[in-house]
Amino acid sequence: MNAFPYPRLALPLAIIALIGASFLLASPWMGQGFELSDLSTDSQNRLTRQLEDGSLLTLDNGSAVDLTFDRAQRRIDLLKGQLLLEVARGDTRPLFIVTPHGSLRPLDAKLIVERLQDSSEVTVLEGRVELTGNDRQRSLNRGQQLRFDGITPGTLTQVDTGDTQAAWYLERLPGDGQPLNETLERLARHHRGLLLFDAPSLANLKVADDLALDDTDQALDDLQATLPIKVARYTDWLTVVRRK
Repeated sequence: MNAFPYPRLALPLAIIALIGASFLLASPWMGQGFELSDLSTDSQNRLTRQLEDGSLLTLDNGSAVDLTFDRAQRRIDLLKGQLLLEVARGDTRPLFIVTPHGSLRPLDAKLIVERLQDSSEVTVLEGRVELTGNDRQRSLNRGQQLRFDGITPGTLTQVDTGDTQAAWYLERLPGDGQPLNETLERLARHHRGLLLFDAPSLANLKVADDLALDDTDQALDDLQATLPIKVARYTDWLTVVRRK
């Protein structure tokens, strides 16, 4: 006797089950897994909050942080996503932004910090930032961007701070030859529902053009038009990207 008496129904039922699960996971009331974080955003909204020291924190879509402000320090743990921080002056307690890949100490700075799957990235828009990780310490100045993973020294590049800030406020994702898997990881934070993809199979594909973060469906269509990928939409809550 077959374990499943109607094998033709196996695949359709599996798809239905996946769609159902994706609907639950993507529903706003599920909180995307960060219900216990101090501050978080969903895929459709940003959040700006003035912290108790006067610093201005903005969380990008699909992001979450924990805050620890006590007598000894000010600490922001970036649990997911991306943040923009404008550090207020006058507080003598050290301020740290922490990811699994290192600890950043902004000094009268304005900076963007992003946590990705295997690394983190900091962009210094104003002031100076010190990075500590894996027994290494580096100092970064205005216009410098560093990708760090806690293992290697990291890749330091120069950026145009005006263009970087414009991209942030206009919700544009620069292409600039970025690996497709990282671009999809960023789009997924802004996408309504689940965006699934096999990162290793897409890592060697590069994105040339800027994309609109406030219209991820159009962004995915643009990627499909220029790269050897297939975008399959099963419902409004489940999108799968695969290599052709």
